[in-house]
Amino acid sequence: MGKPALNLKGKKFGRFTAIERVEKPKGTNQTAAYWLFRCECGEERIRKGAEVARVGGSCGCLKSEVNRKAMKDMQLKKHGTILDRFLSRFKVNDSGCWIWQAHSDKDGYGILPSNELPIRAHRFSFEHYIEPIRKYNVVCHTCDNPSCVNPDHLFQGTVKDNCNDMINKNRDKIIGSRNNKSKLTELDIPKIRMAKEHNSVIAESFGVSESTIKRIKNKSLWRHVK
Repeated sequence: MGKPALNLKGKKFGRFTAIERVEKPKGTNQTAAYWLFRCECGEERIRKGAEVARVGGSCGCLKSEVNRKAMKDMQLKKHGTILDRFLSRFKVNDSGCWIWQAHSDKDGYGILPSNELPIRAHRFSFEHYIEPIRKYNVVCHTCDNPSCVNPDHLFQGTVKDNCNDMINKNRDKIIGSRNNKSKLTELDIPKIRMAKEHNSVIAESFGVSESTIKRIKNKSLWRHVK
């Protein structure tokens, strides 16, 4: 007589916990005592009981975690921490704005690479230097410059707060050179759009940020100028 099958119920092997003995899976010709195992992450798998008891196991989540950690370690070695990346990507202008110099989205907000999904740089700045952003809140600019990441120029509020701030500052009506903060005029816009130099060169010659030049060229800024 062969050895009786091991009773593995309730026992843990690696990340697997044996739940119950089950029938041999369809499509396999291998004779063995099969068990239903539940991984720590909640996934369930049918495996050979003796094999799992000998070497342990997981549903694959352990390998994924190891790979993610290796990727984070590689990114950390190559690019530094997320704070290192943030601090290396802005310049301070005469008005005290920390102007984002790296990639920006279509609205002019800086994009900060992270180990997970990219995040808006001004939101990172606010949470790092001031406080967590409450659910459903947005981070607004007192300087009205979307490329600014200076925490002293940021405050959080609801979408309604942001709209009221825009109305109170008449930003819903004052456009182009009528805005007393504008460094450009309507005559500058066609020149910028036609210029062939790199955006950084154009930005320096007009005294604005590179992201501003980019937004003028893709017509998300100064849209009233044809």
